[in-house]
Amino acid sequence: MPTYRVLVNGKFDHPDADTRARLLAELDQHQAMGFTEDGLLTYSAHLGAFTFRITLRGEEERDVLDEAELKVIELLDGKGYPYRDVTGKATCMDDIKIRRRPGS
Repeated sequence: MPTYRVLVNGKFDHPDADTRARLLAELDQHQAMGFTEDGLLTYSAHLGAFTFRITLRGEEERDVLDEAELKVIELLDGKGYPYRDVTGKATCMDDIKIRRRPGS
């Protein structure tokens, strides 16, 4: 089964003062980069956009995109964070060719 790295982008949808305070209090937990099997939610103190990075396995790109988008929506809904414009992009890691430098 192919492995995909999925990048889901979205925007926070006008969080109220209490939600902004919670997001900012958790900011240090959401600064990591990279892709994990559980997914990483990242955002800045600006609280405009967010990114969710996840590694998933699946037969079809559309299926892993749907799964990743659902995971971030469940995460945000669970925390009560308002969001909009959630869209994903998947890259099949099995299709990536690594070029080696001559002599290495």
